[in-house]
Amino acid sequence: RDRAHAALSERNRIARDIHDGLGHYLTTIAVQLEAARTLMPTDPAQAAATIARAERQSREALDEVRRSVRTLRSDAPPPDLRDSLAGLVSESGLAARFHIQGEPRPLPPAAVDALFRTAQEGLTNVRKHAGTKQVRVTLRYEAAGTGLEIEDDGCGSGGSSGGFGLTGLRERLEAIGGRLHAANRPEGGFLLRAEIPSP
Repeated sequence: RDRAHAALSERNRIARDIHDGLGHYLTTIAVQLEAARTLMPTDPAQAAATIARAERQSREALDEVRRSVRTLRSDAPPPDLRDSLAGLVSESGLAARFHIQGEPRPLPPAAVDALFRTAQEGLTNVRKHAGTKQVRVTLRYEAAGTGLEIEDDGCGSGGSSGGFGLTGLRERLEAIGGRLHAANRPEGGFLLRAEIPSP
């Protein structure tokens, strides 16, 4: 029974990695290529620039595969979270702003991965569902723990905060003692917040 439970947990973890990682990049690439096809008849130069962004995203998807493999190896050092988030935001295709609050400190590999995946999921959901390109990503280092917030000013969730992506994030965070908050903001838009307590 323990062996079956361990195998099921491992399958669920791999499924989360596929959805949260490759799913994010493939969605972005599809959006870029669709935009390029629309632009091609009227603005070939802009279409070419959009295709170039899609090419960069495809290379980043390969990097994502390497990230997942590196995460599987316990002896591999985690990537720098701040640099990873800054790159993710800059390539998101959104009018995104990235802020860091508090004094940065080293985090365990599982925490780095969970926060990075939260940012991926949040930015992907803004592109797909929010109806806005305005989004703010905030990484908070506090005494009680580390948090990440993705806030947009779009149309909200329509009363639903479910989906495989958010379910996977909750499972990933709960496995390391963290938690996920996902809800419409009172002032409009949507908030996705991950919190991981300090050891």
